[in-house]
Amino acid sequence: MVKKIKIQLGSVQETLLLPLMARAKDAQDRNPILSDKEAIKLIERLDVDQDKLLRNLTEIGILGLCYRASKIEEAIQTFLQKYPNGKILDIGAGLDTTYYRCDNGEALWYDLDMPDAMQLREQLLPPPNKRVTYIHKSMFDYSWIDDIGDISNGLFITIPGVLPYFKEEEVSTFLSTIASRLKGAEVMFDIISQFGKFFVDMRIKGAGMKAAHLQWGILEANKITYWSRHIELIRTLKIFENSAVQRAKSISTKIMMRANQAMDMTQLVHLRFR
Repeated sequence: MVKKIKIQLGSVQETLLLPLMARAKDAQDRNPILSDKEAIKLIERLDVDQDKLLRNLTEIGILGLCYRASKIEEAIQTFLQKYPNGKILDIGAGLDTTYYRCDNGEALWYDLDMPDAMQLREQLLPPPNKRVTYIHKSMFDYSWIDDIGDISNGLFITIPGVLPYFKEEEVSTFLSTIASRLKGAEVMFDIISQFGKFFVDMRIKGAGMKAAHLQWGILEANKITYWSRHIELIRTLKIFENSAVQRAKSISTKIMMRANQAMDMTQLVHLRFR
């Protein structure tokens, strides 16, 4: 039997287990959203309480995390159709497996996360080829912009499940800084309302991650454009559309998803830097 790997991560980095568990559970479904077989292999190699993670994710958490990933992947694929030789940067990469489902054989991929998370990633998912680069840095260490280099062939940045853990002034400074230095790049990330923050925080703490706390909440995504003249809003996307609601098995999950829809509790934001 292969010895399982113990998790030794910072409080925010530890939350990488939630989307990984959600993708693994989804992959076991007869009609998966993502069909991420890699996630099943990864979660089995980690010394974690899968039952506890699943209890606190619940059906709505699993569907939400998988639909978030699916919509981001659709945006990446659209970007790569236009910029086949472009660059993809995943901030807060953790154990994300988007590359394995979206790579076109030409793009350059960059995975950025804190050193502890990237060390775990390298142990489980070493860079598969020379087109994939791992960056062991905080997103607030802006030297990663130099690591990315020339973006004249296009740059698409994804930041799933990261920004709500920081204060609004930190998020504002971060987006304003990279917007002024990465003109022409696109970025996609999720936001959560102040009301939605309460429920998600309960799930995170229930999963044993008591030190991880959501701080930034916003309802109207257009307000992000007020932070910098270099930020342009392309669109917002609801995490749960009607097809997602129909997929839910539990009546209570359907009701919660409808409420999420109506109140815009969780959304995806797609920006362009100009």
